[in-house]
Amino acid sequence: MDFLNKALEQAKQLQQITADAMKKSYDQAQPLIEQGVKQAQDLQRSMVEQAPNVSAAAKDQYDAALKHTDTFIATGKTVLGAGTSAAQQHLNLLGEQASKMADATRNAVHQATAPKEQ
Repeated sequence: MDFLNKALEQAKQLQQITADAMKKSYDQAQPLIEQGVKQAQDLQRSMVEQAPNVSAAAKDQYDAALKHTDTFIATGKTVLGAGTSAAQQHLNLLGEQASKMADATRNAVHQATAPKEQ
């Protein structure tokens, strides 16, 4: 349960970091994006380590959260490599992925903590 709460908190933080980055110029956003990618990599590592402990009922939601985390990381790296001219388009994609990742993580946590049907 502690891991699930931590994952949910990390997803929320990534969503906030991305929202903050989207409000700034590329040069000002770059450190936030780097921080977001690092945190997403930490979240991804934790999720992979915990994958064997996920119930069958929560597996689909968990896999979706992991997929969105992977995409967030890839998009963040693209933003960092894009340079100023193309960054805004990629920042918008990064924002969408942060939202999807947070939603998928929330769904996985709810599914994993839901009372089991008998």
